[in-house]
Amino acid sequence: MIERATLADVARAAAVSPTTASHALSGKGRVDARTRAHVQKIAQELNYVPSRAARSLALGRPDTIGLVLPRVAELSLDELLTTDAYGRLAVWASQHALVHGCALTILPDLKPPTELLAMGLKGLIVVDPVEGDPRCRMLDQTQVPYVLIGRDDQHPDAPSVSPDTSSAIRAMLDHLHEQGARRIVLLASDVNWSAGRDALEEFASWHATGSTAVAHTVEVGTCRTREEIGARARSVALEALRSDPRPDAVLGLFDGFAGAVVTAAREMGLTVPDDLLVAQDIDSGLARLGDPPITAIDIHQEEQVATAMELLMGDPDDHATPRSRVVPATLSVRRSTSRATAHTDG
Repeated sequence: MIERATLADVARAAAVSPTTASHALSGKGRVDARTRAHVQKIAQELNYVPSRAARSLALGRPDTIGLVLPRVAELSLDELLTTDAYGRLAVWASQHALVHGCALTILPDLKPPTELLAMGLKGLIVVDPVEGDPRCRMLDQTQVPYVLIGRDDQHPDAPSVSPDTSSAIRAMLDHLHEQGARRIVLLASDVNWSAGRDALEEFASWHATGSTAVAHTVEVGTCRTREEIGARARSVALEALRSDPRPDAVLGLFDGFAGAVVTAAREMGLTVPDDLLVAQDIDSGLARLGDPPITAIDIHQEEQVATAMELLMGDPDDHATPRSRVVPATLSVRRSTSRATAHTDG
């Protein structure tokens, strides 16, 4: 095992002061060429690697990016990160931060302004803001650079990256109609995200010949676990499926809602997709590996993260580059909505 040497170790071995050693290794301060070369040689022999925090502080250039996850109901950070969407997003954010020479720190919520400034972050990526998100107002006050993944329509000037939810929802509804659905139910949450608002607006304006569309809301605001959210979704799904006339398709607008609908359908003796078509707004491992695999919308999350990182690292004075981007979303058709023999489980 190679022990990590400290700056004090280097200074002691080189017989110089810690300040001289620091200046020799950072390129700052007045150090003669012979001493600088000597200190650098000793540092190499001791396998000295400066810490990122110390280096960024010395150079005056922060190199850590904060990833701010949303407050989803009363879920803990552990619960959030075990979801497919946020777990993958955190991994991709870490990878793309490294591409830009930065480290990533995950924040369950924003600190008070003074604490946030003391962290010395290069910038923040804020995930799934709500309408009128107070985090945006606070960041505007502190002037810490940030990019939203999702939109806050009350902060239209905030740099943001979001999926083309409206087009994807329309494609999904058209697909359900083509598969014979005439009584479609939307299972939405009470979380005020831009993607959910876009989906509801598109759902309300969608008019397929001979089709009706009804929205049901699952109140998740006080839930502490994903299991509790799933139980509430199942309860609302059962209520919807017991209505007369019974729905022939359900589209879930929250991670795991489609699985809850499948469970409710089976309790009523219904089969998917023969008796009921089931789909999900955002693709996930739960959707791909479900029984049956669930038709869902691929929002190309990695592309969103990469684009957000590029916006964060870009020149804030470059007014020629659009500060808000929309990433295309695509429909992944699987067995849960395929009554014909041909279907795709990819």
